[in-house]
Amino acid sequence: MTQDSLEENIRSIAVQLIQWAEYRCWNKISDHLTFIVSDCNEFGENFRERRKLRNKINKYKRPMPLDAAIELLKKEYPDLYDINLYIFKALHKETVIEIQYYRKSNGEPDYYEKIKDHPPMLHAKITQPGYSLEGEKFDINWESGGGLRHYWKSFLYELKYGRKIKKVKKIDHCPI
Repeated sequence: MTQDSLEENIRSIAVQLIQWAEYRCWNKISDHLTFIVSDCNEFGENFRERRKLRNKINKYKRPMPLDAAIELLKKEYPDLYDINLYIFKALHKETVIEIQYYRKSNGEPDYYEKIKDHPPMLHAKITQPGYSLEGEKFDINWESGGGLRHYWKSFLYELKYGRKIKKVKKIDHCPI
């Protein structure tokens, strides 16, 4: 991917992301796309807190059209290592796609020397909730607030697997 093909590649992968989300999720996904741009480092290193912080920060970002997002990415292009597209929120009239990027300069100095001349990678991802079984459709908005169905399924999952974990812990501590 070159700097000149950046917009075309992101537009193409965003369409694929929407198609994939329509297949995997029960939500209605709008074709009217807006974008927010995030540097992966703004969310911190702790994986458990990362999702909460990401959601909190992104709620205050103003969605922009693709051309404005591309301008931001073009400014960072020489240092871009990886670009990931996620659906942040799917509303009836608008779908907000988060473009997360990771910088080459954030890596180890030895690794930076190996990759400094490589073009950035581009991926589209959908985060699946822990309670969702393979092939089962889920709410695409589960990370950004969920809804009644998400909370209910999370409750049932914790109820079911929480009991199993407690049983396993009891068995592990059984003196034999």
